[in-house]
Amino acid sequence: MFFLPEMPLWLVAVILVVCLLAALESGFWMGLRKFRVKEDSEKAVRGDVTLGSMLALLGLILAFTYAFSLSRADHRKDAIVNEANAINTAFLRADLAAEPGRSELSKRLLDYARTRLVTSEMVATQEALQDTIARSLEAQSHLWPATKQVLQGDVPGPIKTAIVQAVNGVLEAHNKRVAAVHDRLPDAILMLLTFVAMVSVVVAGYQAGLAGSMNHWRRGAFVLILAALILIIVDFDRSFEGAIQVNQETIVSLISNLERTVSQ
Repeated sequence: MFFLPEMPLWLVAVILVVCLLAALESGFWMGLRKFRVKEDSEKAVRGDVTLGSMLALLGLILAFTYAFSLSRADHRKDAIVNEANAINTAFLRADLAAEPGRSELSKRLLDYARTRLVTSEMVATQEALQDTIARSLEAQSHLWPATKQVLQGDVPGPIKTAIVQAVNGVLEAHNKRVAAVHDRLPDAILMLLTFVAMVSVVVAGYQAGLAGSMNHWRRGAFVLILAALILIIVDFDRSFEGAIQVNQETIVSLISNLERTVSQ
């Protein structure tokens, strides 16, 4: 996989800033070597055309990539809310059944809900993510036997249907949430964005070199802003790390409500 999504965000920020600043200085010195006072005006005009085209392309790629990452982040938030609603619905419908199956199904739903609260350590690596999913699947494997136990005996047909549909909804919500977690920004797009950003900065530095001077503060600010935008795009893929994290308050509230109901 491309290295950026797997690194700590602070390290990604350092690498982006260093690489972009190095690209800017490299372009500047390449342009400075070809600097000629009498050709300054003509070369600067050509540089303006090239730089404007590169910045327009960079802006387009940034806009599309940002929108893509933002939509995926929203999808992950929706998946958490939908799963919390599905578990709560199944828990409420389990209360329609008679004992002893009712308590068993309610307990299994609570145990399963606890596995759906995820921390950054639980998804820090691919191995940790797979272990987290495995624990959820282990808790999920007890839901259907508990559902079958609830359906035994003289249970009205409408209640059976309602409970089965609710439990199926929990299983489907799990699959949708796992799919949302794995639906990340493709490496090829992130590589293309980084490449275009580097080339654009090189061209900017090269144009400044042709003119014989460079405003380091202005172009340095541009590099920092560009690095920050790319970092935000990368951060959107880190659901449980960084400044932009998925809100799991719905799962936390769900577990609290289920624990309070079960303990009564």
